[in-house]
Amino acid sequence: MKKMTAITLTALMVLLASAMAVSAVEIRGPVANVSDDESPYTWGSQDFAGFYYDIDDDLGTETITLTITGEALDDDFDGVVYETTAQKNDFEYEEWGYYYTIGFLADEYFAAYVEGSEEDAYLYYDSEDENLMVDEKLSRVLYDDDEEYTFTTGTPLKLKDGFELAIQAIDLEGDKVYVELLKDGAVVDSAVVEPSKDNPTMEDKTYTYTIDMGDTEDIVVIAAHFKNAFRGAEQDLATVDGIWQISDEITDVEEDTEYGKMTIQTVDSDDMYIMMDNEDSKITLSKNRDVSLMENIRIRTADQDEISADNPLRFYIYEEMTIEGEEEAAAPAPAPVEVAEPAAPEIVEEPVEVVEEEVVEEETPAEEEVPAEEETPAEEEDKGGLPGFEAIFSIAGLLAVSFLVLRRRD
Repeated sequence: MKKMTAITLTALMVLLASAMAVSAVEIRGPVANVSDDESPYTWGSQDFAGFYYDIDDDLGTETITLTITGEALDDDFDGVVYETTAQKNDFEYEEWGYYYTIGFLADEYFAAYVEGSEEDAYLYYDSEDENLMVDEKLSRVLYDDDEEYTFTTGTPLKLKDGFELAIQAIDLEGDKVYVELLKDGAVVDSAVVEPSKDNPTMEDKTYTYTIDMGDTEDIVVIAAHFKNAFRGAEQDLATVDGIWQISDEITDVEEDTEYGKMTIQTVDSDDMYIMMDNEDSKITLSKNRDVSLMENIRIRTADQDEISADNPLRFYIYEEMTIEGEEEAAAPAPAPVEVAEPAAPEIVEEPVEVVEEEVVEEETPAEEEVPAEEETPAEEEDKGGLPGFEAIFSIAGLLAVSFLVLRRRD
């Protein structure tokens, strides 16, 4: 009996510890060596997974080149050079045409809308200024989707960064949809779209939200293409089949802007090109170092016992990325389920407090009559926690059931 209790406790502790410990991952590039020949080492988007790369359309041009003089990435000799160029990319909702995408600091950014016909480049013509890079600015791409989503007057369409698109009403004919855009619960815009009228144009079927971003005036930051809309007896509904959103917070790429040890030297809006280097930031590479280069891109050197001409110092660049769900782990735990009176004394006597709230409370109402499968409703309530905890609670439940059965036999 004691052995079973020990096994139960150990299994639970290992599962919980392993789930809580992982908070970040390291995405590294190929390993290079510090040698005496001053050979440059270049990592690109196809061999360094930290950089932005779209394999479907072969998009991604970020490169970083390290030239080592002695043991230093010298600021006088272009020791570190980072370059990136924008490329034309089509929207997932293809009828909107194209935009310029650019990898920057290992993420995807929007640079400009691409000119075309009014029907094939609606977001270009709906923007007063269509090019952010002319003003040495970029904006992170948040949403580019052509999936269909249906939302109603009671359930708004959730976007990124606190934005929601809500239906206020649909007219009696079902042609005009009155929508409001909210950010953090406050209305920031309203408009009318007419997706169900006869022969609707792209303007009739597309909702857009434009704002000033620095010196760039009235550029589209949110767009939603409405496929149809219906007026119902109890609530109205609409379906969108195209969503586009860029961040309303701009990223500066002006010359002399610093990102960590790197400084932007060139911004060319005609060629859509950005270059920065480690001006005024000499970086020495010695063993067992972890050097911050720019934002979350770093250089790590080996902790080698011996460094020589035959065994030069090894190093690589890497991106430190936080895993999804770390913020969710801080969410409040669900309220504890009340324990039935008859079984409470029996469970309290045993030294298994770690499973008392999560599992025992759900087992005690009727240990023999309720099958183990009925534990799932309580597990489903914990949707806001760290991904993987559902599995932990399921395993904990099975272990607890085994523990109770063995105890009853004893």
